[in-house]
Amino acid sequence: MLIFAYGSNMNIKRLTQRVPSATKVTNVFLPGYKLICNKVSKDGSAKANIVKSGIAADIVCGVLFKIHKKEKLLLDKAEGLGKGYNEDCLTFTDENSLKHIAQVYIADTKSINNNLVAYAWYKEFIVTGAIQNQLSADYISQLQSIPCIPDPDEKRSKKNYSILRGE
Repeated sequence: MLIFAYGSNMNIKRLTQRVPSATKVTNVFLPGYKLICNKVSKDGSAKANIVKSGIAADIVCGVLFKIHKKEKLLLDKAEGLGKGYNEDCLTFTDENSLKHIAQVYIADTKSINNNLVAYAWYKEFIVTGAIQNQLSADYISQLQSIPCIPDPDEKRSKKNYSILRGE
């Protein structure tokens, strides 16, 4: 099955730690949407979300990954399906204008708080994933401008930075 990664799951180390079968298919984009870190996380920070803007110039870029259906439950659990994220199937476009239908996690309205900010390590997963997957320099710049704060939980921060370093 195909999944669309637009947040921390773009980072290949992060995703394959959650779903070992994940393999990249292609980079894609979704016009008329914006990426915002406004999904309430159980750690008290904001996680990535996509919202329909209705403005054609707004674009969310990301990566399509193929995963084994038997591993989808692992990803559902990691993403908190039904506990903050809902799933949907949307149509994405690749650089050759080919259309792909894939599953995507989108925050439910009860789990949105526009006053929260992402932790620095979480933002790093998003930015490094975009770099690993060779998204456009302009889009990477947009991601680098996501507001963030240091994680007050040093143990959690160290754990996530060790994943980023491939330890």
